[in-house]
Amino acid sequence: MIQLPFFALFLILWAVLYAAAPALRHLSMIAAERLTRITLRSAVLQRIAAHAGRFRDYVPVALVIAAGGLLAAWAGDAFIDIAELVRSRSETLRAFDVSVQQWAKAHRSDDATSFFAAVTFIGGPAGLAIVVAGAIAVLALFHRYRWAVYLALTTLGGGLINIELKRSFARARPEVAEMIRQSHGYAFPSGHAMGATVAAGALTYLAFRALQSWSARAAAAAFAATFVLAVALSRVYLGVHWISDVAGGVTAGLIWVAVTTVSYEAVRRIRLLRAMRKRAR
Repeated sequence: MIQLPFFALFLILWAVLYAAAPALRHLSMIAAERLTRITLRSAVLQRIAAHAGRFRDYVPVALVIAAGGLLAAWAGDAFIDIAELVRSRSETLRAFDVSVQQWAKAHRSDDATSFFAAVTFIGGPAGLAIVVAGAIAVLALFHRYRWAVYLALTTLGGGLINIELKRSFARARPEVAEMIRQSHGYAFPSGHAMGATVAAGALTYLAFRALQSWSARAAAAAFAATFVLAVALSRVYLGVHWISDVAGGVTAGLIWVAVTTVSYEAVRRIRLLRAMRKRAR
């Protein structure tokens, strides 16, 4: 059954993420302890720490921005690499795309086709619209209006960016004869892959905010990653995209969701700090 590898991947990612929490906490404690020792031994660092004391509360904000910047930079570098190959009509890239498509075509089956057709619907515009609209409705019901606005702006913005990127690259899709499902429009970057990445990323962020246990948070992140991979591969399996199209879609989606999420989280933390300072006066 084609579903089993994805279920196994979900379990593996869940286990890895769940096990990573204690290790990350331990590493952060070691880093903090060593930084404290270094500071105590250095008169210069002590003076810097004394003058920077008023900005100490903003360190978590800086860390959030730095982490988001690193993710966006990594995804941006990957997207640029793929985009340059697409723009230059690289024969190496084309050969790789064709070989992957031929492999997928050779391994088609009724079970796999039914599974990937369902996945591609859920990860498509209609499916994601239903999921996101439902999530926004639930958030509004519980008076989480800022979360709802964040989710709406992130997903809508991602869709608009994808349209503009498709127009810019104007890449043709695979031959219609290779397709199991008909699809129109330009190929790069894949709208399904980018949309799934943006929606899953935004919903995972909200899940981290709403859920208390690390086990549940790890499960949400593992499910999101597995879902994005399934949607991306479904487009190649169905013959409507090249593998480089979906890779471009995932990396472009990561850039956008990193930018919006880090912006929202940074603003949220700054507002909380200012509110706490006002109450302390």
